[in-house]
Amino acid sequence: MTAFIPKKLPLEETTGEKLRQARHYKNLKIEEAAKQINIRVEYLNALEEENFEKLPAGLYGKNFLKKYAKFLGLKPREILRGWQEESAGEEKNNPFSQKVVKKNKFIIFPKIIKNLLILAIIIVCFLYLVVYFKKIILPPELIISQPSKNLLIQSDTITVSGQTEPEAEVKINGEIVLNNHNGYFSQDINLKKGMNNIIITAKKKYSRENIINRQILVE
Repeated sequence: MTAFIPKKLPLEETTGEKLRQARHYKNLKIEEAAKQINIRVEYLNALEEENFEKLPAGLYGKNFLKKYAKFLGLKPREILRGWQEESAGEEKNNPFSQKVVKKNKFIIFPKIIKNLLILAIIIVCFLYLVVYFKKIILPPELIISQPSKNLLIQSDTITVSGQTEPEAEVKINGEIVLNNHNGYFSQDINLKKGMNNIIITAKKKYSRENIINRQILVE
C-alpha cells in the first residue's frame, strides 16, 4: 500500500494570486487593465506571476505594484506588506531593494581624477589671469630705430622713429606722436645748438610708462 504524502497548501493567497483574483472579479483582461493604468502588460504579468525580477529595478517596480493594487480595489499598503513578508530572507532577489544605477555612473572618473582635473582647470585660469594682468600693467615695448645714442650732428633737425605696441600712446618731449596700426611712428624734431635731450615715452591705458632718452649734440 503506497503512503500518501499530503501536499502543503499555502495558508493564504499570495500577492500575485490576490492581484489576479481581484482582476478576475472585475471581469477585466490583463491587456485592458494595462491600457487603463498605462503599465505594460508584461509588467502586470510579472506582478501576478510573482516574477519580480522582470520588473524595473528600484522604486519603479514598487510603484507598479502599488498602482495596480489600488486600481483593482486592493489596499496598496497591505499588498506591499504581504509581498515583503513573502520575500523575507530573499533580499538578494528583492527587486525593490536594488538601487537604480544610471548607466553614466559606470563611466564617471574616480574622485581623485575629477579633483585633479578641477585643480588643473583652476591653475590654468589663474595663470591666464596673471598673464593678462601683467600684459595690462607692464610698460609697452618701445624700440627706437633712430637716432642712435649720443650723436654729434650739425643739422638743426633730426628724425625720431621707432616702433611700439599699436594700442600704446607715444610722446616725444611731451608731444603726442601718431603711430600706425603696426605701432610704427616717425617725427621730425627741431634742435638747438648744444646739447639736446630727446625723451620718447610709450604708455598704454593702465600700464606703466616706458621711457627712452636720447642726447643729441648740435655743433
